[in-house]
Amino acid sequence: MKRIFTLVALLWIGSTAFSQTRLGFKGGFTLANMRGTASQNGNMDTESGDPVAGFHLGMILDQPAGRNFHIRPELLIVSKGSTFDVDPSVNSRLKFRPYYVEVPVNFVWYKTYSRSRTSIFLGGGPALSVGIGGKADVEGLKTDVFNEGLLKRFDLGLGMIFGVDLTNGLTFNFSTNTGLLNQYDEPRMGNPYNLKMYHSSFNLSIGYLLQ
Repeated sequence: MKRIFTLVALLWIGSTAFSQTRLGFKGGFTLANMRGTASQNGNMDTESGDPVAGFHLGMILDQPAGRNFHIRPELLIVSKGSTFDVDPSVNSRLKFRPYYVEVPVNFVWYKTYSRSRTSIFLGGGPALSVGIGGKADVEGLKTDVFNEGLLKRFDLGLGMIFGVDLTNGLTFNFSTNTGLLNQYDEPRMGNPYNLKMYHSSFNLSIGYLLQ
């Protein structure tokens, strides 16, 4: 009999937690950049490009998973990229402007204040990115950015997020994503300088969680 009541209690708790799941939408400003590393004669050189302003837009899922612990996966379209000087003497520049479908999965500490019912959250987690389009541009010559000698289509990053949920459903957050995988798609002729490239981005978002 005790086992039956224990099972009923566990199922009730699980169904209650699931019923508290909230779906929402978010969008906002993205500041993206890329970092390149290369080596020659044993010397390592690192260069960051000029950041580019962009956007992100998509969906949020907020799932309570314990006391003061939530899981917040997202499904976003994100613009990224950077601009590098190819030959400063003639103002020649290489521009990367890729677009990704990105799936961050954030594991967050979640605290609701009883008086105001306002909640704050802080955490992070992995982020999978899949390229869906975009251009690389050198002196007006444009081509698909996901191409041999340019960028790979898949990336895995590590993100952090801090935000506030209001009682009216509005949510505000700041997040980062640092790419962990080399994005340079080596050409068939090889990569003599061991060139590697990595993404990073900062996001300011506003959203709405359905009640």
